[in-house]
Formats: sequence, structure tokens, C-alpha cells
Amino acid sequence: MNDLKLNPSPEFAEAWARSRSYGIDPNAFPSVLPVPASDLQQRIFANRLLLESALPYIDHLYRTVESECIVAVCDVDSVLLATRGERLPDEILKQHTTPGMCWSEPIFGANALGTAIAENRSVHIVGTDHYLTDLHGMSCAASPLHDEHGTVIGALAIAAYKTEHSPYMLGTVLSITHAIEKAMILKSQHYRTLLLQEKITETSNHLILITDAKGNIVHRNQAAELMMPVAGAPRLQDLFSEKSAPVVALLEQCDLTDFHEKLLHPVTGAECHLFWDARWVIDPMVQQTTLLLVGRDMTRYVRMEHNLRQSERLSTMGMFAAQIAHEIRNPVAVIKLAMQLMLGQEDFSEKSEKKGQMILREISRIEGLVNHFLDISRPQNPDFKECDIIELLRSTCNLMQGVFREANLRLVENYEEVGLLRADCDQLHQVILNLFRNAIDATPAGGEIELTVKRPEEEPDFVVIEVRDTGQGIPEDRLQDIFEPFYTTKSKGTGLGLHNSKAIIEAHGGDMEIESEIGRGTRISIWLPMCPEEAILD
Repeated sequence: MNDLKLNPSPEFAEAWARSRSYGIDPNAFPSVLPVPASDLQQRIFANRLLLESALPYIDHLYRTVESECIVAVCDVDSVLLATRGERLPDEILKQHTTPGMCWSEPIFGANALGTAIAENRSVHIVGTDHYLTDLHGMSCAASPLHDEHGTVIGALAIAAYKTEHSPYMLGTVLSITHAIEKAMILKSQHYRTLLLQEKITETSNHLILITDAKGNIVHRNQAAELMMPVAGAPRLQDLFSEKSAPVVALLEQCDLTDFHEKLLHPVTGAECHLFWDARWVIDPMVQQTTLLLVGRDMTRYVRMEHNLRQSERLSTMGMFAAQIAHEIRNPVAVIKLAMQLMLGQEDFSEKSEKKGQMILREISRIEGLVNHFLDISRPQNPDFKECDIIELLRSTCNLMQGVFREANLRLVENYEEVGLLRADCDQLHQVILNLFRNAIDATPAGGEIELTVKRPEEEPDFVVIEVRDTGQGIPEDRLQDIFEPFYTTKSKGTGLGLHNSKAIIEAHGGDMEIESEIGRGTRISIWLPMCPEEAILD
């Protein structure tokens, strides 16, 4: 117990009392080993924010202090995470300033690092205020480090020989601790901001790309990867044409706003409408420029706008059709009746009779056009009743058998038992007749038309009716317009059949899809709910 100070300064009385309770021999310097390397690495990783904030300060402090000293930072368990003390010659202190050493009070008694953490206050222990005799020649100042919530997460210490003691040592530690805590708060906020930006970027439906000044893509979010599934780190020029918004912004070094561009989706092949914003960002610290590109997929809204214009056009056309229908139908009916009477009652030359029959055919054609106009003006309101779709389709096929034989076409029927539907049988009959007529017109003699009814396993609440032909097919660039009113690929078609058919199916709560390939034919699929919402409301 030689040289043991039995009565420390009142400031450290409690620390000494704890040291005695731990059973520490003040005259025996503890012989302990650092924590295992794996444990140390885990502690360093867990305290990476602390170390990233503290290391620049302790490095600067150690470089600027000319005296022989130790600068150390530890975690909340008093385990040293980083130290600077290469100029200190004392072999014992060299051993115990190794990263991984634990300077807690239960091991070394009252000491600057352990006591600062145990009591959560700044301390400056000089000479005999140390509990261990071997530390009486030291002057040590330490201050706890707190996170942004005020929780102790470690401590910073400066230790020197007593001969190097300075009353400013504690002030230096306090100022550096304050700076480190501020740096941690800023870094923490920066990390949160970066994390938030990353989450926003990844969850955004917009296409987000970041490139360097040469167009090399340094980042693209998930939406951009789905739209442009190219492996590696491509350039903008590898993904876009020279007239596209990204390449224009890159080559002309300009900002862009709402640059409208059409792209074909690489997977579905559907046309997409993108509105691009491009911004050049200059980093003044390193004088580097970055191009930020944001592409908003406005396909849905473009289609909505298109449908709105179409609805307005159809509404106007419906009003027009309703106004002129009666004006046309009455005189046409009179002309048709008169011509039929003339052909039946008077004698005409063969040539005149052919002309009369031609007039009747054209009058019938006029009547058909008028009826089409009336179909547009008349809302498609189904009269929902129980409908045996298989029976309906079989009767429709029987009705069309003569037409198929005349066209030298083979009709194949595939029926799967689907049960009864709630639907308007008359309207569905009209739809199937129209699809058959289109298939017959598109299929050359000797071809095949297949009718299939099934209930898909993945969508058991729906019935699918498919009409497939082996005709010439429809070009891909025309498929998107195939349901538009007055759009037709036939020389004598009105372009209203498919439009009206789709309107009927949609009124049933279903949908109509088309697939086609040049030279291989066309498949039209009708999806009908087993019990549409409109029927439930009835």
C-alpha cells in the first residue's frame, strides 16, 4: 500500500469507493488482454458514426500537440476504439493504449476514461487522484461523448505525464468533445437525409437516372431498370436515340422541362409516354457536374385524355346521328319499298333489273350505316339475366355454319363447362357475330377459325371467350387503334364493329383484348365476370 493516497480529492471520492468495492489492488497494475479482434471489429462497426466524426479531430489534435501524450476514444464500455500515442516511451502505457483494451473502473479503478463514463461528466485526474499507484505520474482529462438524444456512447481522453500537465487539458478535451458531438449530429442528419432520398428514389414510379458529364450512368432507380433492363453500367447513348430528351440534355448541356417522348416498353412492347425533366447539378467543392434525369410515365394520363376527347367526339356524333337518323330512314324506306314494288310488278330488261338490284343493295347498305350511327348514340345498357353462354355460342355457330361453308373455312369449337352467367344474351350474341364476321373477312379460303370457352384457374371469377383466326394478322403499330371508332383495316368496313363490341363487354364489367401477328392470324379474348357488379346492383 506504499504511496497510496488514502484520501483522494472529494471530487473523486465516489470513484475511489467504487474502486475499493471492486476489490482492485491499487499497487498491482492489472495484466489484461485486449478484446478479441472479431469483437473489436464489431465494436468499431457499431460505433462507425462516432469514429468517422472523431478521428479527424483526434488526428489534428495529436499532430498539433508537441508534448508526449496519448489521445484516445473509447465506446460506452470503455473499450479503446482508436488511439494516438506513438511518441509515448513508457512500455506499460504503450501496452495499455492498444485498441481493444478496456479502461473501465472495475479493471483500473478511478481513471479518466472509466470515471468519465461511469459518472457521465468531464474529469481531469492528476497524479495521486488515480486509484492505481502506477498511474500517479499521469495527468489525464476525459469527457463523455453523447449521441443526439443525450445518451452516453463513449468518451474522449488526453493523457500525458504529470510533468506535461496543463490546466488547459480539460478545456481542450471539452471543446473537441463538443465539436465531435456536433459533427455526429450533422452526419446523422446527413445519413437520414441520404437514406430518405434513397427510399424516395427507389419507391418512386418515376424513372430517375444520374450520369456524369460524359453520360456514364452512375445511378438509376428500380423503375428505370424495369424500363431499360440493360446489364452493367451503360451510357445514355446506349439506351436512347440522339433525339431523345436525355441525350439532347447531355449533348447540349441544357436543362429540360416536360420534354414529351414516346418509347416502346422493352418487355410488353406497349407504347409509353414519358415526360422528362433534366437538370445539371454543379458541385462547387470539386467542380464536377452531374446530370439528373427524371422521367414521369404519363401513359395513363395521355390515354385518359385521349379517351376523353374520344368520348366528346362520340357524344357529338351520337347527337348528330340521333338527329339525322329519322330524316334519313324514312325516305330510304320509301325508296326501298318503291324499288321492290317496281321490280316485282313491272317488266324490266335484264340490264335494268341488275341495276335495280344494285340500287336495293346500296339502299340496304345505307340502312346499315344508319343503324351503326344509332348504335353509337344509344347507350349500351345490358339487360342482365341468367345466360347459358355455351348454349348461346352453339346456336350462334349453327346460325353461321352456312357462311363458313360458303367461305370454305373450318370452324373449331372448344367448350369447357363454365356454368351460367349474369349477362345480356342478345348483346353477347351481337358481339360474337361481329367477331365471326371479322374473322371470316380476314381469313383466306381453307383457313380455320377457332372458338374457345374456358374458366381460367388464375381468375376463377371470370369466363374467357376466345375467337382465333388464321388470317393475315394486323400490324403491331395498328393494334393500339383497333378499338377506335371508324378505324378499320377493311376496304368496305365502317370501323364501328369492334368499338361497339368492346363497349358492350365493358358495360358487362369485362374487357376485350387482342393479339395478332402478321402471317399467323389474330386472337381476340373476351373476359366476362361470372356476376358483374351491375347485375348485383339490380
